[in-house]
Amino acid sequence: MRVIISESQYNRLIDNFLTFLFEPHEVKVIPSEPDGKYWVRGEEILAQIFFEKVFFIDPKIWNKISNQFDLNYKETQNCMNIWLEKNYGGKSKTAWISSFSWGSWSNWLELHRD
Repeated sequence: MRVIISESQYNRLIDNFLTFLFEPHEVKVIPSEPDGKYWVRGEEILAQIFFEKVFFIDPKIWNKISNQFDLNYKETQNCMNIWLEKNYGGKSKTAWISSFSWGSWSNWLELHRD
């Protein structure tokens, strides 16, 4: 059975899926990286934000988004940018897939101790 949805319904579906993937999270900062913030849920690092403008996303999450909606890189990036602007202050941000997985928060914190 084929279901046809409107563009606004499709966009709302993507918005809800992104919210599901990222919420709830805590914002954490490493003292040696004052310009960077990490979105963490439990021990899992979901994303890293630099200078309130650049948003690096864990590759597992990026792939869930692109695979769920059959999006290419630019389409996934655009959906993320729209979602970030809508839900996190309206400041323009640019989403990028991280080139690596961070591992657990406690391991990452240990690696970046002064």
